[in-house]
Amino acid sequence: MAEALLAEARHDNEVGRFDAAADRLGRALEALGQETGGDAERLRVRVLITRSWTELEVNGLGPALRMLHDARARATAIDDRVLVALSHVQEGAIHVRGGSWGATLVALEPVHDDEDVLNPSQLCALLINRGLAHLSLGHSSEAESDLSRAAGIAADNGLVDQEFKARHNLACLAFVDGDLPRALVLMRAADRMDAVVARDRARLDHAEVLLEAGLVDQARHALGDALEVARRDGHRLEEGEISARLARCDLLAGDLTGARHHIESAMAAYRTRQVEALLQDATLIRATIDVAERRDLPGVVAELARRNGDVPVPTTTEDLRAVRLEAEARLLLDDLDGADLRLSTLHRTTRESLGARLHDTLVRARLDHARGRHVEAERRITTGNRLLAAHQFQSSSLDVRASLALHGRQLAVFDAQRALAAGDADGILTSIERWRAISHRINPVTRPDDPELRSMTRELRRLRRLSSDGALQTSPTLAAQTAALEEEVSEREWSVTVHGSTAGTVAPVDSDEARAAASERGVTVVEFFEVDDDVWTIVLTDRGITVRPSGRIEEVARLVTRLRRDLRARAILAAGSPMAETLERATASSLAGLDAVLNPAGPDEPRVVVIPSRTLAAVPWSLLPSLRGRPVTVAPSLTRWVRGPWRTGPARWSEPVAALYGPGLSRTGPEIRAVRAAWSHGPSDVDVSPATSEDVLHALGAARVVHLAAHGVHEAQSPLFSSIEMVDGPVFAHEFPRPVAAEHVSLSACDVGQFSTRPGDEPLGLAIALISLGATSVLGAVAPVADHVAADAMVAYHRLLAGGQDASTAWAAVVEQQPAAGVFCYYGSDWSAPAPVVR
Repeated sequence: MAEALLAEARHDNEVGRFDAAADRLGRALEALGQETGGDAERLRVRVLITRSWTELEVNGLGPALRMLHDARARATAIDDRVLVALSHVQEGAIHVRGGSWGATLVALEPVHDDEDVLNPSQLCALLINRGLAHLSLGHSSEAESDLSRAAGIAADNGLVDQEFKARHNLACLAFVDGDLPRALVLMRAADRMDAVVARDRARLDHAEVLLEAGLVDQARHALGDALEVARRDGHRLEEGEISARLARCDLLAGDLTGARHHIESAMAAYRTRQVEALLQDATLIRATIDVAERRDLPGVVAELARRNGDVPVPTTTEDLRAVRLEAEARLLLDDLDGADLRLSTLHRTTRESLGARLHDTLVRARLDHARGRHVEAERRITTGNRLLAAHQFQSSSLDVRASLALHGRQLAVFDAQRALAAGDADGILTSIERWRAISHRINPVTRPDDPELRSMTRELRRLRRLSSDGALQTSPTLAAQTAALEEEVSEREWSVTVHGSTAGTVAPVDSDEARAAASERGVTVVEFFEVDDDVWTIVLTDRGITVRPSGRIEEVARLVTRLRRDLRARAILAAGSPMAETLERATASSLAGLDAVLNPAGPDEPRVVVIPSRTLAAVPWSLLPSLRGRPVTVAPSLTRWVRGPWRTGPARWSEPVAALYGPGLSRTGPEIRAVRAAWSHGPSDVDVSPATSEDVLHALGAARVVHLAAHGVHEAQSPLFSSIEMVDGPVFAHEFPRPVAAEHVSLSACDVGQFSTRPGDEPLGLAIALISLGATSVLGAVAPVADHVAADAMVAYHRLLAGGQDASTAWAAVVEQQPAAGVFCYYGSDWSAPAPVVR
């Protein structure tokens, strides 16, 4: 009976039912009673070893270790080498659970000479725990050796649960070594295994990878689900670790109130289980929040100095972080010598995360700046910028490339603050442009053909088409399937690595190059940026650079929101409505109010290039009174406008023009015929029919000029799921060819010119995705537009393009004649057809 209860309790431990395990193990000990003899005592020791894990989860570290030491004493008394070895393996596992990696290796060391007495399952447990300790201490080669060996032994002996653990931890090793795409691939592969184990730990590690990729919202979502499960099941240790990671999500996103709430919850949970190592890590996160809030800095310094004084040579990632944090706090207290002394103890011995390395750069740059070593500070900032770009390059995912910029947010803010304080306009432009849309300075994203991703996207297209038919509103199951598949598609997209591309990032333009470009092209460049609570404006002409404040972010955001509300109401108003005149006045007032605050017109040069900040991502620039009738180009960065897309080799396009349309729009047939006729001497009465998703993807990969007339959707929370609707369902931004062949794309669809902006002014959206993937320019709307307005405007536009006008001038002429079309923005760089193109 005791043997059966032990087996059932082990399973309960594996799946996280600790109360049930404690009950069964208690009954097993009762069943053994006062039995004596070797077999009874061996079984009793096995029960105690297993129960020590349950004790950790239910009552904490101290009771767990006391029970385990009792078990070891009993095993030693009966001279059972296997049970003594197993007691050490379990102690190592308990220290792993408590985050004490050095203690783990100490506990496992005595087993080194007794590996031969362990069966395959027990040997796997030893190797997995030892490998995880090495992994956490930065001993990559030792970790890979142990974990790979464990995975092989488990696979050879059909130990699915342990193979899952070993393979999952190999994914964690890839993450620690900085290979995020590989980590995601390995985690997905392990997660698909039919292993009957609790997945709490796997969820935590997965969220850690997402957080390192800057995908904070996705990490929060994964952690939020896990937190509910942990609380429901009473897993206090899991609850603490999840809360600590949520605090780090909040910190990265700048939500200090949320971070403090979550870390206090984590510390309360850790105290109930006496896990001192995890409690120390949580205390370090709380100190990070205090430094960010400038709260009780003397107290923070005193606490960290005590901790760091006990570690003369910091080697673990936590110790390195604590030293940097103390130095940062000392800098804020103007204790430059103290900060310098503390930083002098740092000698990086483990591979650190991107966030940690950028924090190190920030602290050292601040110290250099405070010492008056401005050249050294600039050099460090530039190095940090290049480091971020190198990490962005590693992924073929536009989402990950943009999200990684979150790790550079504090360094970018310091760079801007430093430049503003110096008051040099050229230096301000250099600092702002250094961090703006870095991913657009990396050569266009490429990736290998991925049949799995293609298949998943086709299925998602089918489900989304059902949604447009109303099926999802009547089928909660179908809605859940769609949401789950979107998550899988995102995960797969994030994990695909760069393929067939050359590493490298174009350096940002400096003021001399920018001024020369503005002079040569006869333009005024107006670049907006945001620092702390204010929007600032850089105006660049051939005569010089000026920098001015343009208002509080809150006020500018209010004006943009009001304008967007008016534009949306105007677009959906029925023809002949008595509200039309009122809405026209309201829209004009909103446009004038925003124009007065931003004042983007600059001097008298007819052409204007606008580089918006995140708050201004959805402004219809051509409608602002001061810009009406002037050619306006909206660029993700000044560098991208000056230099255009990074294209190497011969032209990728093989067809001159493609004009396609989707279902549900009025006048699309005549529009498509007229656009084709504008570029051709052929007949204009050729039959046209709605295009499929494959037609669109082929056109973007083959034609020089692409025109798409379709319904469109901008997904603000998941910008790369923004789409245009074709006859077989939506075409998503994330599935566009990489790179696109099209040089110019016009999107005759509502909203798809909008973009969401990540820190670092990294824009994401359907139109911007095309720019990222190599298109020179894209025309897209930032608000709804009536079908007939879009059709008439696009036909006029393509006739002007085909006649030789450059794109921004052609669009300005169209808006002058048809003001309602001004919700379209011209994005990217200058483009014109080099000669009339015949189809």
